[in-house]
Amino acid sequence: MDLEDYPLLHFADLVLALLHAGQDRAGTMAEAAALLDRDRARAHELAAVDPAELAAHLDRARRHLVAAQLVDMLDQHSFRITPRGRAMLHQHPRGIDDSVLMGFPEFRDWMKRVSSHPPPEDARAREFQRGWAANQEGIGLGDNPYTNDTAQHAAWKDGWLEAYHMGRQQ
Repeated sequence: MDLEDYPLLHFADLVLALLHAGQDRAGTMAEAAALLDRDRARAHELAAVDPAELAAHLDRARRHLVAAQLVDMLDQHSFRITPRGRAMLHQHPRGIDDSVLMGFPEFRDWMKRVSSHPPPEDARAREFQRGWAANQEGIGLGDNPYTNDTAQHAAWKDGWLEAYHMGRQQ
């Protein structure tokens, strides 16, 4: 089971636990995990969670918070919430995710650096282009070579229809 499938263990929950763990003193990942355990126990969510998987997800959330300057690392294992982090915790008491963090230029710059590879090409773009070309070659919409109820079929059809509508506008 993926960690996101567990109630109270979504990215926003992890961020809140980290911010609360470092709010009044130096916080640690273990303290954040303990806060999450207490929240889950209060909600009677007692399904076992892989500690290594939780630690990996908490570490990812911590890196995001450091990049957005919501927490400062004090040493290799401890961190403290920043004034910016306190403000965000006050403004978003139910959770903070990347959509909030993207409001900070430091976080956006960090995301660009760590995501330096271009996104993968949409595999369906090829089928869309083939559908477009099929229309231009006079092939009918019913001649879609892909199986119904597949993404490829829909992409080919979308390409064919786009070419059809563009041709009608001219």
